[in-house]
Amino acid sequence: MFKVLIADDDFEDRELLKLEIQRAIGEDEPDLRFHEAVSAGEAVRVLTTQIFDLMTLDVEFDKMNEGIDALPELFETHPMLNIIVISGKLDKSEVSERLFRFTKDNVLKGKRWARHFDVLDKKDDKTEAIRRAYSFAVKQREGANSIRELFLLAESYLEKNMLDKCVEVYQKIQRLAPGEIESRENIHIVKGGVSAGQALEYYRTGEKVVAALLLGYHLEKRLMSFTSAVLGRTFSALSDGLKEMDRGRRIGNAGKGLFSDLLYLRNKAVHQPANISEADFKTAIKKLERLEETVP
Repeated sequence: MFKVLIADDDFEDRELLKLEIQRAIGEDEPDLRFHEAVSAGEAVRVLTTQIFDLMTLDVEFDKMNEGIDALPELFETHPMLNIIVISGKLDKSEVSERLFRFTKDNVLKGKRWARHFDVLDKKDDKTEAIRRAYSFAVKQREGANSIRELFLLAESYLEKNMLDKCVEVYQKIQRLAPGEIESRENIHIVKGGVSAGQALEYYRTGEKVVAALLLGYHLEKRLMSFTSAVLGRTFSALSDGLKEMDRGRRIGNAGKGLFSDLLYLRNKAVHQPANISEADFKTAIKKLERLEETVP
């Protein structure tokens, strides 16, 4: 049995989604059970009494953005609920930007939760997205408690800055669910293995907001490493580190300019991810290389 909650205020859209889901996974899962909600609030109430394998969520109800406004509560309260967000008026990048306030910590701290999450346009072919969600849900069934507990354990290690332990936990998740995308990406993030070049590849696949956040994370780590190499210690604010290097004449005008430019790009990537361009990635790569060449 595979239970799907469809949250959409349009009857025809709900019926169409049922047909698309049946077409995508009906052969693999003949016992499909659908439950409908005509508002985000009703969906939240239904989830307090029933468990679902997948939820499709329209983000534009009668009250614009009602679906988006409900997502933070859904993420926190139902960390294993697989969600496909569907938008008819906003494109994927716009939806992703609006979700940024509560997804940025997930990306930067590795808190991805044990879920499948996707954003689609109503006009998109949803077959592959539905199949991915179904495949992930099957993995959840096979080791739901173990995987969920391991994600939470990894999060606790991250909060204590015990990165080696955190990576060990993500590797256990990989052994339980080989190819599980979130834990594999988290390993790269926690190890500092996500480069500006890799972030650019995300950008080119259309994941612009995630790409920008990864670029910001990468620049922050590298600028902190640069500060540590020059001063022997780091600062909680990168701008304070730059001031100290300038005050102690530990950095020349050229290095100061490069550091300032990279700090600007870091802040733009983290606080305005939808405004990042491909040129920004290329600029970051070049200027970071030039800055690190100035280390004594």
